Amino acid sequence: MKSLSIVVAVALIAISTKVYAQTCSCASVPMLGTMQTASPRDKQWFIASTYEFRDISELVSGSSTIPDQTGRDRTSQALVLEASRGLTAKWSFSALLSLVAHERDVGGSTDRASGLGDAIVMLRYSPATISVYSKNALSFGLGRQLPIGADDVKNEGLTLSEDLQPSIGAYGGIVWAYYARALNESAGAQVYFSTSHTYNGENDRDYQFGHSTTASIGASYQTQTPWGFSLELFYRHAQRDKRDSVDIPNTGGQWLDVMPAVQYHVTEALALKASATIPVARDLNDSLQFTTKYAMRLSLLYLFGG
Repeated sequence: MKSLSIVVAVALIAISTKVYAQTCSCASVPMLGTMQTASPRDKQWFIASTYEFRDISELVSGSSTIPDQTGRDRTSQALVLEASRGLTAKWSFSALLSLVAHERDVGGSTDRASGLGDAIVMLRYSPATISVYSKNALSFGLGRQLPIGADDVKNEGLTLSEDLQPSIGAYGGIVWAYYARALNESAGAQVYFSTSHTYNGENDRDYQFGHSTTASIGASYQTQTPWGFSLELFYRHAQRDKRDSVDIPNTGGQWLDVMPAVQYHVTEALALKASATIPVARDLNDSLQFTTKYAMRLSLLYLFGG
């Protein structure tokens, strides 16, 4: 049973991938986060805390990066907390909570907003998990995004734009699927694929962030030492945002990123993980959009029980 526990821990921690509930330029932060893993076993807990820093100051026209003459500086920081619990051999439940801080500086004028962001709850069904008896993991999930944070933060009496608010201010729905295959007996080498679709509702100011679809494919390798590595190719398509059901110009598009990661297992159940997002290609709607220049993450992951 100890060897089985080690295999499951590696499957949960080393395969961790990122999916974004919204486009980078909107109020929402990367919410699905470490939920993108194989599901915990019956009566098992998976706890994760992820800090992310995101630079959103790159100006793009279609697929081309262009010089920014405005001196604009836009950053976002987030702390995403996750708790997942195995309910039975095939069913599990996950909940995420976010704390966010946005900052935008244009010509020396700075706008800031911080506080509690959105939350996600998700029920997952896993007909197959990686173990000493199986090399395949398969999970499906249905989730709900909850706007528990503020979406009406003001600066000098004026309500900040939606992309600076801690919360999107609207409920959303999430459909998610995940598959992984172990390439060796120890399950230390794996390939995986995940996809999700997020539907966003309209907030009280009649603003709706664009629905988004993501897909990622990657590979991970846990060495015989405490060190493990992974590399992922991540694609995201976001529809245009809307206000009063009318498309908003310069929103939405397609992104392709590469995400390298390294993890260190402090114990069999506790791991530290560092990862980055590096843009490969973008094809954004209309003439000009500010988008992610790079992102960095540090995660603490813990598996226990069961």
